[in-house]
Amino acid sequence: MNILDAVYVYRLISGERLAWHGRYHAHGSGEYEFHYFMEGQGALLINRAKYVIDGNKIYFVQPREFHSILPEAVEKPISYYAVLFRPEPGNHADEEIVSYLGRLWHARSRSLPADAKDRFLLDDLYRLSKSSSERARKAAEFSLVSLLYRWFDHIDDSSASVHPVVRVKNEHVERALALMTKLVREKLSSDDLAGMLGISEEYFIRLFRHNLGMSPFQYFTRLKIEAASAVLIDNQLTIGDVAYRFGFENPFHFTKVFKKCTGLSPREYRKMFFEAGKPPQSTPLIER
Repeated sequence: MNILDAVYVYRLISGERLAWHGRYHAHGSGEYEFHYFMEGQGALLINRAKYVIDGNKIYFVQPREFHSILPEAVEKPISYYAVLFRPEPGNHADEEIVSYLGRLWHARSRSLPADAKDRFLLDDLYRLSKSSSERARKAAEFSLVSLLYRWFDHIDDSSASVHPVVRVKNEHVERALALMTKLVREKLSSDDLAGMLGISEEYFIRLFRHNLGMSPFQYFTRLKIEAASAVLIDNQLTIGDVAYRFGFENPFHFTKVFKKCTGLSPREYRKMFFEAGKPPQSTPLIER
């Protein structure tokens, strides 16, 4: 199990830290993330679904799913750990964990109950993952596997295996994702992308839905919003400029789609950043 990043955020409520940690984004292929919320009240957006943040629960995000903490929904300061990880192909323990994550995805479940003492185990994991010692980082990876096994222990194998989920890499889907990223400013339909891949539109949509749980059009739209949300930080561009840059019909259409995806209008999103100052562009802020 490879830990790609681990953060601890204490009492997140507003301003620059919320702008950075709550930003609308997605992770790459094969990258999973969980948030363990210890306190506070708010909402977590995953794709188009909104989940009420509850203490002592773990919320999981699958690869390439767009997510953010909704700033206007943070009613009480939120404290949480977040760990981004990538299972190793061929590793039996990691593959078993991926199968459990797949079952959660199939059941449209996002959270699992956590024990209050897990926060201390996560604190150890966090510290070990940040160590300069290779042995310590390896210990963090073993700790992560142990935690995930324990969290998934309550899942009934007999019932969960009735609907197994096999989500393997597909060459057509991977090529489509690369094209979408490269051509994010273009107006492309599912038929356009299918033509570039040399397959039928019907087959392409079915294949994409099986692998990512949404249509190519839905994913491409979210990718545009993710890119646009970063450009909105540049105050020299008007919202209309940003809308046309990413191929939207007009600013009204862009605003409607942006709010549907992120929970904020482009104006509100920009205001959130500029009231607090621009966030760092490299490493996320880690609060202790």
